[in-house]
Amino acid sequence: MRAEEQTSRHLLLAVIVTVFSGTLSLITMALAWELWMVPLTGAGCLCIWLLHIARAGSDTAYENLCTGLLLIEFFFFGVHETILFDIPAVTCILVLALFMLNKKWIMHAIEALFLLELLYHGLILHTISRQMGRQDLFRLVLGVIVAFSAAALARYWINRRNAQQVRYKRVFAELETAGKQNAVFLSNVSHELRTPINMVIGISEVALGKELSPDIRADMTSIKMAGKRLSNQINNMLDYTEIVEGTLSPAKKEYMITSVLNDVITMTALQSNRQHLELVFDIDPKIPASLIGDAEKISHVLKILVENSIKFTEEGGINVRIRHRRENYGINLIVDIRDTGIGMTDSQLTQMYNVFYQADSGSNRLAGGLGLGLPIAQGLLTAMGGFIHFNSNGQGGLSAHIVIPQGVVDERPCIMLNHPDRLCIACYFRPERYSCDEVREYYDGLILNLVEGLGIRGYQTHNFEGLLKLQRSYELTHIFIAQSEYEENPEYYEQLSDTLRIVVIADKEYSLPSGSKLLIIHKPFSALSVANLLNGETGERGFAEDQAAGRKPFTCVGVRALAVDDEEMNLVVAKGVLGSYGIEVDTCLSGREAVVQCASVPYDIIFLDHMMPGFDGVETLKKIREIQNGAYQDLPIIALTANTVSGAREMFRSEGFTEFVPKPIERTVLERVLRKVLPKSSIRYSAKPPAADLSAKIPKRALEIVPEPWPVPAGIMQLPEEPPMPEPEAAPPPIPYDLLAQAGINGELGLDYCAGDEDFYREMLRIFCTQSGEKRAEIVSLFECANWPDYAIKVHALKSTALTIGAEALSAQAKELELAGKRGDADFILAHHSALLNAYDKLCARIAGI
Repeated sequence: MRAEEQTSRHLLLAVIVTVFSGTLSLITMALAWELWMVPLTGAGCLCIWLLHIARAGSDTAYENLCTGLLLIEFFFFGVHETILFDIPAVTCILVLALFMLNKKWIMHAIEALFLLELLYHGLILHTISRQMGRQDLFRLVLGVIVAFSAAALARYWINRRNAQQVRYKRVFAELETAGKQNAVFLSNVSHELRTPINMVIGISEVALGKELSPDIRADMTSIKMAGKRLSNQINNMLDYTEIVEGTLSPAKKEYMITSVLNDVITMTALQSNRQHLELVFDIDPKIPASLIGDAEKISHVLKILVENSIKFTEEGGINVRIRHRRENYGINLIVDIRDTGIGMTDSQLTQMYNVFYQADSGSNRLAGGLGLGLPIAQGLLTAMGGFIHFNSNGQGGLSAHIVIPQGVVDERPCIMLNHPDRLCIACYFRPERYSCDEVREYYDGLILNLVEGLGIRGYQTHNFEGLLKLQRSYELTHIFIAQSEYEENPEYYEQLSDTLRIVVIADKEYSLPSGSKLLIIHKPFSALSVANLLNGETGERGFAEDQAAGRKPFTCVGVRALAVDDEEMNLVVAKGVLGSYGIEVDTCLSGREAVVQCASVPYDIIFLDHMMPGFDGVETLKKIREIQNGAYQDLPIIALTANTVSGAREMFRSEGFTEFVPKPIERTVLERVLRKVLPKSSIRYSAKPPAADLSAKIPKRALEIVPEPWPVPAGIMQLPEEPPMPEPEAAPPPIPYDLLAQAGINGELGLDYCAGDEDFYREMLRIFCTQSGEKRAEIVSLFECANWPDYAIKVHALKSTALTIGAEALSAQAKELELAGKRGDADFILAHHSALLNAYDKLCARIAGI
């Protein structure tokens, strides 16, 4: 569909052509000119109207067709001898009519036709001659002057308009560039802030694990919560920059919708400080268990919207309802989020997608934030092919309707009960205690959907007499009651628990009395918590497998791994970190060496660097897959890379990798990948974290030479020598983090990448310095021969190793040159190569002097 302005202009053009053609047809018939022109002009008008109504063809073709028809009719009109003095007037009409198309060639064409008609009248028709009267000659000259003046004036305004358009385009381009620069600035600021914020959160978590006084514990908890809030804002800025730059790439991988909802519920339980709000999470049990899509982005969208509802809801509650609709490509995942908050006006609803817009932006506003949440949510949904629609009834709250297309892997229901036929439940909630009628609807809807979806017998009552009647009429197995109902008559329910399972829906800080036989489900109330309890699972939210993952330390039993990287320092780090999980690690410095190694040694998992000279990661992967007629075809091969761009997982999977782990290695990502790709029999969970055996990670230095003993003279008995007492090893001096900071090194970050082991980190600093001469020479050699692809690989390696020790500034410089090498930008490399080497030399000198 054409834009509204374009459509209006084309409609006006069609009307002008029709009027002009109609007038010419009337003149033709009145003056008995060539009548064949009448059907020809009629056919032209009909064609133009059909094209306009059908929106067929391009805009340029449509405009040229209209212009051509008018010029043909103008020429036909001008070649008749009776209308000589009318030609200038018609010329001015055409100039006025076609001026809106803003095309100078049309003005030149009108002038040329006008001049051609004058020559035709003078040379062929002889209506212009010396015998013309003075008055006729004056009229003709005046008409010519007016016609050419009109065309010249039209060309002048067209030039002015084109110049303005050029200026506007330049301004728009500058604004677009400024917007992208702002996005890059926000991204850089966010990355710079992320490390210290993560440090604040990590240190506060460590402190909270120690014995603290109540006051200090409360203060540390506040610091941790403030750090997490700031960390969320930083993540929002990073998401916003990806959306603005158009680099957002949604994943298409298998996930469980129940895990997504579990994440949102956990976030809500941790962040919601308004105890009186009723939060209800209702999921259709019949949604397919396993879907294909981007679980992280869906979870982020739901968290943004739920958190937004919590911010602006003082009383009542929030309801999250997740259901689905079958489509030929799978399903449409449908999420409805309703709250009883302050709502929005129509004008606010139209502006709410604007970046940084906040409906409540005064100094006394109810909630903070940057105003990025809803634009980010919309950008994420758009990237996934979905959409969001908001509706509000003024002060009656806000509702969000989300639709996201998803593929289906497992058609089984996402929530199933072990023996639904054996269950008969009763729910007792008193609706009058809720301040809003909507909250009663939230709970009623959840119970109804849960009973119907799970296929169990269920009954609901709103008074105590009704509960007694249900007990007499049905063989109940479970009774769900609210906290306030339990507190009204605790003795009765404790006694009743001898024969029935009584479940109390309580606030998150509430606990049952000691010795109580009742079960408890803490709010937020969800269909998952009910289903898990009915299935006899221990957790209140989520599945048992989800509870085990990521919450318990583990070791990998009997696992042998191969780590491949062209940087020895990266191999040392990989060997140390993987070894802390009990994995036996072999290393290779090239892809060719890795292929040979795999042909002779069986491995359970391979970690493969993506960028290497010679055989890169992809080539090495393909060679390994072909070993022994595909013996390694199903072996987990993990891309070990510093290229953590959006969509990296999909890129590596398309190349044949099983998963990817970003460098420097982060334990949370590594553990997720290990749990995913290794057999469950190889994962051993333990109550305490595994002792990190990092001895193998540090290269052994040469042993000191022991002097030979003096020879013993003959005939003298040798007494057995007592073994020398081992001298106690002097403890190494502490790492001077303050001096590292002065050198531009984030010591805490480097220590974190070295598994928190100071000896390991100290050795990494030493290796970084000792290898600098060799690595520097390689970079200089590739620079001098202008081998930019290999140059990019070497500075890519420097980027990774520098970040491993915490040298973030040097890593950032190397990253810029890596990108320049990939795109072959020789000018940028020539301008910044020396600065990189100088920074590299200065950093190594500072480290050596510490």
